Amino acid sequence: MVFSQAKSYARKWTFAKASLTLFLIYMWFELLMTIARKVVFANHGSGTAFALFATLLPAFALIVYFLPRVVGFFLSVRVAVINLCFIGLGSVIGVLFQQEDPNWRTPEGAVEELVLLGQQDDKVSPSFNARRAYAEFENFREAETFFIYHLFNNIGLRSSLGFEGKTAGDESKIQEMLSNLEARLPNVEKRFGAEKAIAIKKQSETGLRTRAKNSEIRELEERLNDQMFSLFVIADKLDFRRAYRSDWFAAMWGVLFFGLLCALLRNGLRPLFTLKKAGFALTHLGVMLIIVGGLMGNISDIRGIVELNIGQQKNQYFTWSQQPKFFGESNPFSIKLEDFRADQHDVLDVVYLTYEDENLRQEFPLDNQPSFRVFEGMTEHFDYNDGGEATFKVNVVDYAPQTKAILSEDGLSVVSYEAIEDADFFNPAPASIEVRVEAVERGGVIKSETFMLHAGENASGKPFAYTAFDGEPRIVWLKLREDTQENMPLEWQSKLSIYRPQEDANKPIAQGTVRVNDYFTFEGYRFFQTNHNPEDPTYSGIGVVYDPGIPLVIWGLYIVMFAVAYVFLIRPLILVMERDYGKHLRKELYEESN
Repeated sequence: MVFSQAKSYARKWTFAKASLTLFLIYMWFELLMTIARKVVFANHGSGTAFALFATLLPAFALIVYFLPRVVGFFLSVRVAVINLCFIGLGSVIGVLFQQEDPNWRTPEGAVEELVLLGQQDDKVSPSFNARRAYAEFENFREAETFFIYHLFNNIGLRSSLGFEGKTAGDESKIQEMLSNLEARLPNVEKRFGAEKAIAIKKQSETGLRTRAKNSEIRELEERLNDQMFSLFVIADKLDFRRAYRSDWFAAMWGVLFFGLLCALLRNGLRPLFTLKKAGFALTHLGVMLIIVGGLMGNISDIRGIVELNIGQQKNQYFTWSQQPKFFGESNPFSIKLEDFRADQHDVLDVVYLTYEDENLRQEFPLDNQPSFRVFEGMTEHFDYNDGGEATFKVNVVDYAPQTKAILSEDGLSVVSYEAIEDADFFNPAPASIEVRVEAVERGGVIKSETFMLHAGENASGKPFAYTAFDGEPRIVWLKLREDTQENMPLEWQSKLSIYRPQEDANKPIAQGTVRVNDYFTFEGYRFFQTNHNPEDPTYSGIGVVYDPGIPLVIWGLYIVMFAVAYVFLIRPLILVMERDYGKHLRKELYEESN
């Protein structure tokens, strides 16, 4: 009865009425949640509780006395379309405005305190909250100015920002600096090749232009400081800085949820269990589960980090705002780091040296010396002659990522290195390579040598000397090392164990290994690799997420995926099979009748 009346009301919602009503719902929910927080968290007394009741009263009255109209509102296609447009607008706001870190939120009232502080004539020492708010403002100002500058710069409106010229910086000074660099590039090109010389020039030009742009952005920040502060205060007041966690954004998804629920139940439950409506029902149910899971995560998720060294065991972690939390507060457990390793890039440094005052130094000290990530079969060329041909070649004949030293008979020196065949990932043994170097000396004489390089702590590399095509002596130093500073690890893994003291303190109740994008889950907690310290190979930073809504979101996604497959693949196949079976049955009946 309710749904039959609601369908007629649903058709009466115009776009104008729907837009205004949705806006009022968002504002009503914002007011409701503001009052509710004061009642629950701030304990403002009976007056605030009465205000909460008065705010809820209109909703109760609408449900009791105008239920068909309320259901018709959520059933309306126009309402659904406009609400989706509002959700899109909210997402755009989240992109345009720099978002507050949800793990390190601005304290309540800190922005208002900062505003009052700026209005006072007397110099007052700012509180911690005011300093936090000002730091947030600086980040906001930097992000928004960066966006405005590049937007206007890319669409050709630099002049409207008060900058002259088509590009940033003094073009004559940039070209002068580049010309000084170009005078040195021929030597670099002869030694390391044209690609290296071009890369140095491009990087230098990009760096100079970026420096000029950054200087203009800092200038624009100073000019727009007051406007940016006003925008910051407004964005904070309207929750634009926390758009995806705001009450008005949650209200948009709430309207979508109830719209899906009403659409799902509009014809009753029985049709939903038919093959014809199964895809429709599963799609709506999956999206509703995603919304509910997102709401649960928004309300109750906790994120932090537990810092461990190999062999260390802890029963608590710290949130990103440095609040201590115990694992499984109702059913405590502890976590232990059994093993950890960060697999760094193994790189080969090829450094040209020269004598100066009877001492060796880098021949190109101002340029980055070439380093290459090693692999078996890697070949690199250097030292190009006037014909553009490389006269020095480095070839990695063999590469073993984990090796052990082979000692001499007296055990005093290292003879060679061999691969550890049964080494697992957590074996920290360093790599070794077999390198063959080959140089074409003056007169076409080829000089070559094959030797081993090791990436251990005490490995210093090996030199190779030859006389170049121009008659000058060359000294090349080759060194294998683990790149612990310039690049992120190839992979890092932590082996974890879970212990529960009330059961068996010495026997783990669960074990798992975490990698990047590969979680270890236990009783609603998700553990993942967050960071490491190259200077402490036993340290591992394990990220911790407790979010009870994640399983619902995942199941909702699976249901939606299956529903799409059912609608576009499974059901059409069923219809084709039914049609073919009907044709076959009619053919048999026709033949029997004749």
